[in-house]
Amino acid sequence: MSVPAVMRAAAELERRRRALKRIVDKADGNSDIPHDMTFRQWCEQLAAEGMKVDGKPFRLDDRPALIPIYDAIPTTREEAKGKILVIQKATQIGITIWEVLANIYLAKKFGPCNIGMFLPDQATAAFKSEHRFMRIIRSIPQIMKEMTHREDETGKVKRIGEGNVLTRTMGESIFMFLWTSGKVSTESRPMDIVTLDEVQGMELDQIDKVRARTGDSDIQFTMLLSTANISEMDINNWYVQGTQEVWHTECPHCNELSDLSDPAGIFPDKSIKYEQQTREYFWACPECGGTITDPQIGRPVITNPSAIGTNIRSFMLPRTISPKMTPRDIVEAWGRAKTGDQKKSFYNRTLARPHIDPDQLPVTMAHCLAAVEEGKHLALVWKQKARDTFMGIDQMGSFNAVIIKERLPDGRQAVIHVEAVFDMDPFYRCGELMSQYGVSICVVEQLPNVNDARRFANKFSGRVFLAGYADLKDNYMNWGDDLSRSDRRTSEDDRTRYTVTLNQYKCMQTSLFRIKNKHCLFPDPDELEQDVIEDGITKRIPILRDWVFVHFTKTALVVEHSEHERKPRAKVMKIGIDPHYSYANMLCDVAWARSYGTSTFILPQGGKELAVKQKEVQEFMPGLPDGVISMIEERPEGEVCGNCTAFNQEIGFCEERQVIVRARDVGCTLFVEIE
Repeated sequence: MSVPAVMRAAAELERRRRALKRIVDKADGNSDIPHDMTFRQWCEQLAAEGMKVDGKPFRLDDRPALIPIYDAIPTTREEAKGKILVIQKATQIGITIWEVLANIYLAKKFGPCNIGMFLPDQATAAFKSEHRFMRIIRSIPQIMKEMTHREDETGKVKRIGEGNVLTRTMGESIFMFLWTSGKVSTESRPMDIVTLDEVQGMELDQIDKVRARTGDSDIQFTMLLSTANISEMDINNWYVQGTQEVWHTECPHCNELSDLSDPAGIFPDKSIKYEQQTREYFWACPECGGTITDPQIGRPVITNPSAIGTNIRSFMLPRTISPKMTPRDIVEAWGRAKTGDQKKSFYNRTLARPHIDPDQLPVTMAHCLAAVEEGKHLALVWKQKARDTFMGIDQMGSFNAVIIKERLPDGRQAVIHVEAVFDMDPFYRCGELMSQYGVSICVVEQLPNVNDARRFANKFSGRVFLAGYADLKDNYMNWGDDLSRSDRRTSEDDRTRYTVTLNQYKCMQTSLFRIKNKHCLFPDPDELEQDVIEDGITKRIPILRDWVFVHFTKTALVVEHSEHERKPRAKVMKIGIDPHYSYANMLCDVAWARSYGTSTFILPQGGKELAVKQKEVQEFMPGLPDGVISMIEERPEGEVCGNCTAFNQEIGFCEERQVIVRARDVGCTLFVEIE
């Protein structure tokens, strides 16, 4: 055989070898990572070859407390299948690097696969792609070549570049840098692996949408990592479902294991000590008081053993394990945390724990039970029928949460009925309640089923208002009784001119403080039971205590100070659950405000002597200022709303003040007697 023929044959053999390698790689993953090589072993190999992180050599020997999470990354597809790995962490301890390296490892080991790397917003996603992900890639020549070069069918290698900042490719695998605030980014792309970084900036439903992208994959592996925020929210919601593995330091003297960051009786009083002689702070064993030189000597301890064997494994990593964080740094930072915001920041970013200022949760179970006791004192009962009442509805598809109130003689509110309506058409039952309880004004959220809500409003025209939300700077609410241009283009059956726009924070604040201050009262919770559906199971419960009161206690009023915005932002936060009855109660109070406003008392009237009447008012409403009591004055017997020219007898409505009134209510300064 001639030399040219030999060369051609050799070239053909090499082409076939490469083609076969591509087939094997697609079937078994990239062969440059052995089948049994773990993630930690792979990282250590890259470190030996010169990999750098943020321009510095990568190493794990100075961070032994991180080794357990490196070992937690699955080695095979079978280990990864359907698993969720949660890291509730402090700031600046190297977890983002861990996540980026893990995604590269999984892309090479399990490729071809699609990996979605999610952050709260687009700007952060682009920054991570360019300044964290690619900076690591560029320090590893062989991986950089895989990303920037591609071999065609003939075996010829071509340079294709680093790819788009939001989409990178490595062999047959794709990295997508996405954000949860965009609908398309959470719903349009199939994925095998998803990682969610900075979870504290994400809503729980956004996380669910992201995870749903892996539904058709045979891997379905998820990683969630973030500093903590509020208990039962975002990252903590997932952390508590998992094994809750917390780093415990081993004492070199007594060998006891302790969590040096635990604020429940350990941090800082028992875990940090001050030596007068050296004028320095040291880590201390909470058990024996001995000095601890290295808090990273120890192991993670599972604090939720009931999650062992489930698909969720979770870790908590405080800054006490950081080799760069000294006891002095931590104790001085704790000493500077004076305000509620500062304490929350310290808990979140240093202790890796959720925290909320008690003032941000206005209503506790104790407040609810106190409102019940006050209701019992006034002999409040659950009613089957009533008139001149107010109703609030929070609607969620085939479930409506309903609260109905009436006005007490002293001006306070009495809850007379609550109901959970489970039905394909829950507004039908709500219509029955409108008649059964003689509801004067009802307010219901427009969403999610706007058409059903509008038909319900049109059925009770002028008595049902549809609520929406906006950032109202000066007002609690704006009533929109005029037809808008869009309403005029909508069919009569599906439109309503009765709407109200709410400042959600201010309205919720008013409603919750009415409960806290016993202005809103309740009958005995044990005397109203209902069948409800929870997790697909029907059960009978005392709905006021088991659902309504729990919802009140899971509603927070939070003022956030964003690094990107100059002014603070007030918002209503749902703690762990969707507190439907908090919103139903708020909407009921909006209906109340349509008639009585948000701060006006209509003082009682009567034919008794003035001093006697003032004394009765003081007994009904203890604590009223003397100036308010002195405002009570005798009026002529005939000066009542029923004798005023502005009174609409048919619907019990004051045409002059645009509020619901009763014929016997005392006349106001606008009173004009009917001749």
